[in-house]
Amino acid sequence: MKINIIFCFCVIVISCLYSCSGKTKTTPQDAIKKYERLIQEMKADSISQLFTIDAEVGHDGQPSIKGRDSIYQFLSSFKNVKVLSNIDSIANISVKNDSAVVTGVYKQTVIISGKDTVNVAGQFTSTMVMDKNKNWLIRRMKTRSL
Repeated sequence: MKINIIFCFCVIVISCLYSCSGKTKTTPQDAIKKYERLIQEMKADSISQLFTIDAEVGHDGQPSIKGRDSIYQFLSSFKNVKVLSNIDSIANISVKNDSAVVTGVYKQTVIISGKDTVNVAGQFTSTMVMDKNKNWLIRRMKTRSL
């Protein structure tokens, strides 16, 4: 019994030390994987919260969408699109202090208007910043078709 109490006390102390140590809550990879999952679920409100207020998203050769609210409106406009799969393969992560650049390749399969299946693939570059809560947010996301 005494050993169990000591063990539980040690676990609590270690947990507290870890959570209070100032370590980041997420990594840039965590943020991209969360983005990947939310795109699959097409949850515009949750996806937009992964971006900074002044974020920018765009595809090569097209005008960028600027601001979290505009990103939300853009994502919300895809009512006739069902994402069947979304895979983001990270090629490189470069972290310097409170900023990061993540590059990789994405592949998506979607159904448009319940009938047309479309497969798309491309490269992405995501510039990220760490917020005051030590979570990584996307500041800029650029894509280019393969």
